[in-house]
Amino acid sequence: MAVVAVSRQVGSYGDEIAALVARKLNLELIDQAKVHELAQGCDPEFKKACALYETEAQPGFLESLFFRSPAYTSLFESLTFELAGRGDVLLIGRGALFLKDFPNVFKARIVAPMEVRARRIMEARSVGMEEARELIGKPDAKRRALFNLVYREDVQPWDLFNVILNTVCHGPEAGAEIICSAIRSMEHVPENGTLQEKLKNMAKAKRIESVIKKRVVTSPYRNLEVAFTPDGVATLTGYVQDKKTKEQVEEIALGMEGVKQVENNLKTTELSF
Repeated sequence: MAVVAVSRQVGSYGDEIAALVARKLNLELIDQAKVHELAQGCDPEFKKACALYETEAQPGFLESLFFRSPAYTSLFESLTFELAGRGDVLLIGRGALFLKDFPNVFKARIVAPMEVRARRIMEARSVGMEEARELIGKPDAKRRALFNLVYREDVQPWDLFNVILNTVCHGPEAGAEIICSAIRSMEHVPENGTLQEKLKNMAKAKRIESVIKKRVVTSPYRNLEVAFTPDGVATLTGYVQDKKTKEQVEEIALGMEGVKQVENNLKTTELSF
């Protein structure tokens, strides 16, 4: 089973290369439309969040508050894990960062110098150089801002990629061949359990985590996390305010579909005298 995540800069041939790689390796191409389709099964408020997220627009004050919600961060992650868990897929966009802890997911970054990308945009859209630079600069800045807002991480953590391809001297076909060759020659890291099983468990864990965080106040500095196993055991770790909240979180987790048992390892931050 292959899972590939491709991150790209505007004008780098990233979309073209991703589509070619998916076709050559017989992978399902997962783009924003597929994420949107999956999001329709979520609650109405989250569907609105997805619509805002997909636009990659510069978040305003209200959107900033909305995206800082830990519940929605967990749900975005859950959607990515669920799509990746289908197996034999290629995800375009944000999947590389979300899947950083899965060494057997192949992650590629497609880049090119600004001037090269600007010339390509000029030719593709019949615009001048200044407008082409603007068309490139705005999406790049918006992606960085949104990523920092939602995940508090750099959009370009270079060390998480298997391959960073600079397409200054490569067209889409040549670029796709390079990525395909790297995927075929990838040596997998020994792990307990299959990649697909791990991704599905993470999708379920993040979905549980999201429901909990929507109903209970949590802190990004003392986070609450959920792990899930195929036999239906949800393990809760992290911090909550008090014993009552700890019991409430356990009750929420037990009420989730597929959860048969809860291991409640939560700690409380309340002061006792």
